[in-house]
Amino acid sequence: MTRLSLAPRSHDPYWDMDGKGARRQRTKQRLVRYVTWVLILVIFALAAANLPRIDPEYLVRGDGRPLMAGALLTLLGAAALLALARIRRSSHG
Repeated sequence: MTRLSLAPRSHDPYWDMDGKGARRQRTKQRLVRYVTWVLILVIFALAAANLPRIDPEYLVRGDGRPLMAGALLTLLGAAALLALARIRRSSHG
């Protein structure tokens, strides 16, 4: 049984065998995938930048319910990770 090579993951083994149209389509798909990632990251950055500012004194006293804020931010982060994982899995499928 032959062993798999240690070629990089991004290497396309059929790149030289297909015609120009297939190579162009794969390049276009790769570009769309990267643009989608960048747009998602920009949307998350804008959403995070528009979150209300947190006053440290308000959190230290406990009136700001720091536990609730931490839980909500954890849920937001988990949702972002799940969305990115789903996009990555569907793009490879």
